[in-house]
Amino acid sequence: MNLRDPKTQITLVIALIFLVLYYVWFAKIYGPYQDKISQKEIQKGVLLKKLHDVQATAASLSDLQKEYNEKQIQYKKVEILLPEIREDEAFLNQLHAAAQLTNSVVTNVTPLGTVPSEFYETNNYSVEVEATYHGLGKFMAKVANFPFIVNLNDITLKSPAQKLAMIQAESVKDEKPVTATFKVSTYNVRQGQGL
Repeated sequence: MNLRDPKTQITLVIALIFLVLYYVWFAKIYGPYQDKISQKEIQKGVLLKKLHDVQATAASLSDLQKEYNEKQIQYKKVEILLPEIREDEAFLNQLHAAAQLTNSVVTNVTPLGTVPSEFYETNNYSVEVEATYHGLGKFMAKVANFPFIVNLNDITLKSPAQKLAMIQAESVKDEKPVTATFKVSTYNVRQGQGL
């Protein structure tokens, strides 16, 4: 290769210009944009991860909505069974209606107080009922089917009272009357808790 040859010199100058242009392009244009491209790739990865998370959440959103609707239905059922406030009047009305339907006589209802718990309150009553043995069973079945939660505890059976014996003697001659004393518990949401 002869450096004095004009063709060789022109070729070397063109190659040198090309190298200088390449260096300028690489140093001034490609390098800074390569850093920006790398940063954009990182941002793209983060955004794709967020997008995937959002898609996964959106896919489970319909399941969550369905579960929420089911819980709302369950809540409505519980709300009926567990009133917001203590409803003594409704309890007494239901109790006396059950007695009338079963030819029983409620002789005594004594409130025993309220026992608070974490989310609800238990309202206790002592109840005395005079009925026939089968009438007492029917009465307790009616009580068990009240439209709110009721528990019967501590049942004690005694000998019959005279007035019920006379009432029952007219309607059913073969059955003997009994007097039952038991504790009835009703429930309501504890004040300030709400369902």
